[in-house]
Amino acid sequence: MEAAKDNVLVRDADKEFEFRIGMTFANEEEAYNTYNAYAIGKGFGVRRGQKANNSKGILRTCTFLCNCEGYSPPILPHERRDVYRTVKRTGCKACIKFKIKDGVWTVTKFEEVHNHPFIGDEQKHLLRSYRHITNTNGSILTSLTGAGTRATKAYSYLSGEVGGHENVALMHRDCQNCIRSKRRDLISAGDCQSLIDHFNCLQSNGSNFSYTFQLDKEQRLTNFFWSDGVSKLDYETFGDVVVFDTTYRTSKYNMICAPFVGLNHHLKTVLFGCAFLLDETISSFEWAFQSFVKAMGNKAPKTIFTDQDHAMANAVKTVLPNTDHRLCVWHIGKNAAHHIAHLLGKPSFHDKYWHRLLYQCESEFEMENNWKAMCHEWNLEDNKWLADMYRLRHKWCPAFGRDTFSAGIGSTQESESTNNVFQDMACKTMTLSELVSHYEKQAEKLRDYEVVDDFECAREKPQIVVENSGILKHAAHVYTHAIYRNFQTEFLHALSEHVLRSETDGPLHAYMLGTESSDRKHTVHFRPSDSTITCSCKLFEMQGWLCRHTLCILTHVVNVTSIPSQYILKRWTKATKQSSHYDDVGESSHDAINSKTLRLKRLMQLAFSVMNIGANHDATEKLATTTLLHLHSRITNQMQSLIGKDDVNFMMENDESECAENCGIQIPKGAPTTRLKGAGEKRKRKESSCTGGTSHQVHDMRKAFSFLFEALIWLYLSVQGMT
Repeated sequence: MEAAKDNVLVRDADKEFEFRIGMTFANEEEAYNTYNAYAIGKGFGVRRGQKANNSKGILRTCTFLCNCEGYSPPILPHERRDVYRTVKRTGCKACIKFKIKDGVWTVTKFEEVHNHPFIGDEQKHLLRSYRHITNTNGSILTSLTGAGTRATKAYSYLSGEVGGHENVALMHRDCQNCIRSKRRDLISAGDCQSLIDHFNCLQSNGSNFSYTFQLDKEQRLTNFFWSDGVSKLDYETFGDVVVFDTTYRTSKYNMICAPFVGLNHHLKTVLFGCAFLLDETISSFEWAFQSFVKAMGNKAPKTIFTDQDHAMANAVKTVLPNTDHRLCVWHIGKNAAHHIAHLLGKPSFHDKYWHRLLYQCESEFEMENNWKAMCHEWNLEDNKWLADMYRLRHKWCPAFGRDTFSAGIGSTQESESTNNVFQDMACKTMTLSELVSHYEKQAEKLRDYEVVDDFECAREKPQIVVENSGILKHAAHVYTHAIYRNFQTEFLHALSEHVLRSETDGPLHAYMLGTESSDRKHTVHFRPSDSTITCSCKLFEMQGWLCRHTLCILTHVVNVTSIPSQYILKRWTKATKQSSHYDDVGESSHDAINSKTLRLKRLMQLAFSVMNIGANHDATEKLATTTLLHLHSRITNQMQSLIGKDDVNFMMENDESECAENCGIQIPKGAPTTRLKGAGEKRKRKESSCTGGTSHQVHDMRKAFSFLFEALIWLYLSVQGMT
């Protein structure tokens, strides 16, 4: 931008400047810049002309030409219908010639007469010789495009900073060329290899990062998947519902960029991993789902949302047989805009039928009646796309999925949020490495949002519209703000519900409810002995919080002042990520041996809590570091007493003294030293582990795990106490 300003000053100051024969310059750059500034001041552009070397290959003459020198090449006969060209050159003879001797450039010829008119000041910024990208502008473009800004917006930003397009010293196409050039630099090193090198670097830093890729018969990379440690922890808590979005593509390789997405306890998007797929075949989707499930400790989601794709449906059925497959209404809405766009803008169609079918039908009977009425009224019986949608109705209509937990993704707002992971990114023009970099930045941004939401939930209380309501106070205490708002909405709607009829069948009470503004009725069943309550609308089964009908019975009939514990879904609470080492204590021996990944995730959850609190102050950081090193020593000693010294030494992959040296902390006394085992010792250890003692090892590993978790909890409370 500084250079652009300089050009403006030069063109005004050099209008009176004239070249003379014999004028000298120190080098080519000075000679060219001076003639170019003179040309811009006059109103014409400059091209570099011929150069001549002597017998030794040393430059001896150089010519700079007017940009209208020569003539445009003729249009060939076979090109006349297909090519449209404008004539830019006029055979102008204006030029300047230099003789170079001993590094000094001397003017030997100066022709200043032009055969064309000069351009005005308002158009000079369009001259090619005027346009150039300074280091400052190049850095800004790199930063903006690196943050996901498209080339058009980046160019608009630069123009605005210098007061208009005429002062930015480049055009939109120059901006695009600069971005392409930087991408070529990245690709020149091998885009795929750069990506794998980046993944290897992430995997080596101990963050539980993992990736996998697939090769074809010619050993060419076709598909790959990756997920980091934080995503795996998030999946442990929020992985019950997953959205697999294949909306995004890269134009260079035309690969599918398919993130695995979910919703956290603030109803915000959370990323579980991402796959790049070369095609949309059954085998590619199967590989993606298998890679995802394996990375998540072989834990499949309860529900998965995808778009309408036959190959994807077959892959889900094969790899995730116990997962409920639903179609995302966000994708259906986008497809509808292509197939029935002429109807969506009409309220008598959209509001009366389409919106009701997508979001409001509660029974198969209601869905069938609305569908038949819609097709009859609008003559849609022969619409092929709608016929396909009807055939798949059990995968998208809420009337067929009310027993399936969806975390609210079936609603418009949540569907759109989970399908806009890369909405601000120029995905179609990015390389693979750029997409991965943007994915990482997006993941970091979403995690920052969660930290802010957690902070607000911990420090701020939501406004309770009915201050004396015990059940609202309880909801405000346990739920995050986002979930509480939904719960409170249901509570307020409960005020309009009326009990129309009640019956008692032994321990079970049945109530029929309705409102004055609707003919729809709902049935609520309540068992006082254990506070079990269900509703025919099945909002709790779908979204995880009590509906207005159950709240009407609990507050107005039963007079309950708190939410029954079985109806507080932990994934929606403020404490959703606070785990207990008593969870999953009933696992079988086989599971215990093969659940290292799950134990690692549980420990990482608590360790991350320690790190987050410990990083707030130098004193807490020192306490956490010193205690962790001491804990490392105690765990090693404990494991040696439980499963044998040789086994523990074999498991230790890093030397503790190196860790302490890097941290600048002295190792506590009694810390053991470790060494790498030779092949013979490894073979003996393997043979001994295969000869028996499995049940004792399982028991000992549980004791060690329990000991470690209790120690981490103690450390967490100690650090928290200091803050």
